[in-house]
Amino acid sequence: MTWYVVDALDKAFGRTKKCLFEPFDFWKWMKLVIIVMLIGGAGSNFNGGGNNYSSDSYNLPESGATDSFTDAFRGFVDQIPTAPGMGLIIGIIILIFVLILFFTYVSSVMEFVFVESLVSNDVRFWEYSHRYLRKGLELFVFKILTGILLLAVIAVMALPFVLPLIGSSGESFADVIVSNIISLIFLLIGIIMVTAIVGGIISSFINLSIPVAIYTESGIFRAFSNVFRQFRRDWKQIVLYWFGRIVLGLAVGIAVAIILLIVMVAVGLLILFADMLLYFALSAILPGSDSIVWMIIAPVILIELIFFIFLLAFIALPASVFMKYHMLTFLQQWYSDVEIPVFDMQQISEELY
Repeated sequence: MTWYVVDALDKAFGRTKKCLFEPFDFWKWMKLVIIVMLIGGAGSNFNGGGNNYSSDSYNLPESGATDSFTDAFRGFVDQIPTAPGMGLIIGIIILIFVLILFFTYVSSVMEFVFVESLVSNDVRFWEYSHRYLRKGLELFVFKILTGILLLAVIAVMALPFVLPLIGSSGESFADVIVSNIISLIFLLIGIIMVTAIVGGIISSFINLSIPVAIYTESGIFRAFSNVFRQFRRDWKQIVLYWFGRIVLGLAVGIAVAIILLIVMVAVGLLILFADMLLYFALSAILPGSDSIVWMIIAPVILIELIFFIFLLAFIALPASVFMKYHMLTFLQQWYSDVEIPVFDMQQISEELY
């Protein structure tokens, strides 16, 4: 039996080589780097939410204590508007939340832009961004819904452990935590493992659904359903794909991490040496004017930091492109009903016939 996750390696490597190095195009790399950074810089794919529980089934304190707690809580709430700086803190929290949502939406749009750019081997940032605004919005909503689902799974796992702690009496909350520390540690480990597994499976299906949504001209919900239906027909290939991607991701990640570490040390020392020379030179020209010296050096350091970030992103770009081409190549073989017009398909057909 042919395992598509293994067969896709050679073709993915060849496509990465043709896309990035035949020929080398600096501005093409720059646009791809920006796309990848926007995909990875959007924060978490899953956004939290709150849950409200009824108090009827819990062992709550007697009514007097409850009334005292309610009065105290109301007093705290009444003081919020007049608390010094509270309005600014709330405003900052709201701004951060809005920015997270905005960049998550941008990340969703860039997912489509990245796939289209690699499939066509023609990076058109603004054209593709405008084309996939609607599909990006659908993906954004889908991520939020799957995030809520993941939180529900976590809540279901945690409730059997949390409810006894809430209902315990005669002990302070800190004492309860200390006495159940072992159970809480195992609970945390279990939640992390389940979240990683469920989140990874959902993310894998989403990534496979994006090209399906593009090239079947369907929404992400319909594409996800089609991919899941194909999974039910041929689940063995996907299970091996998951394990293969874990191994491949670790191998690629270790290789990139070693290269990045070498570059960070070498370039970092070079930049540090240049900044020290600049500092001593300015100090000699402007003796006793440290504030002016740092006003000159600060913008230089900022420019160096931006350059350093883009340099690392450039070095890591081939790994991101290779992993995406590997996914696309696997999808072509596993879900042959969807025609993905990768740029080299015509050349391959000519070689075969």
